[in-house]
Amino acid sequence: MTDARLAEVDRLERLKRWLANPQHATTLWLGQPCVIVAWFGLLVAVISPPHGFGISVCWFFGATGLPCLGCGVTRSLSCGLRGLWLESWQYHPMGLPILALFGLTVVQSLLPRPVRERLAQRLKDRAFWFNALYLAFVVVFVGFGVARALSRLGARHLLP
Repeated sequence: MTDARLAEVDRLERLKRWLANPQHATTLWLGQPCVIVAWFGLLVAVISPPHGFGISVCWFFGATGLPCLGCGVTRSLSCGLRGLWLESWQYHPMGLPILALFGLTVVQSLLPRPVRERLAQRLKDRAFWFNALYLAFVVVFVGFGVARALSRLGARHLLP
């Protein structure tokens, strides 16, 4: 086998091991950082007006004029909480799935410890699928953000 082929096989093996690791599933979906982010995200969405404050708070957008990967997520979450589904989708298509994830994470954090432990065990038992779902979510989120930024960059160069 060539060195390139060996490296490719090694990368695939590492990915398989990562996907099969039960500890990743519970940490990524139910870990304390996820719970903190979910509570904070919902709090920000509740106190934010659905269509923003009228000023951009994204330093990346301010510096480049291009949307960052998460531009629009806060407004999307805020609209989603208020039942403004179309507006939520228009601000960021990943906002509604993120809102659902935040909601589920917050609810599970309020459950009694034995129930949370059973839930964690179920995630561990299905680690490959939950890790694959997490990876797919990240790829779609980043892919959308990059595609949107590139389309805006292309549009800027096409317009006079």
